[in-house]
Amino acid sequence: MIRRPRSLSHQLWITMFALSAAMLALLGWSFLYLDPGTPSYVIAQFTAIVLVAMVVGTGVALFSGWTPF
Repeated sequence: MIRRPRSLSHQLWITMFALSAAMLALLGWSFLYLDPGTPSYVIAQFTAIVLVAMVVGTGVALFSGWTPF
């Protein structure tokens, strides 16, 4: 049986985690078509760093049960 989110904060963290993970997956797929050393590749690397931080941060917030709202 599917558990319902406990609060609005929990729903927010789940949504942010899912969106960040989806964007990271799409970015990972785009790396197949980027040439190393180009400006696009460098921008994609920095974006990947930000998205990984978002996935880790929202994952920690989700599993720790932090409710800021």
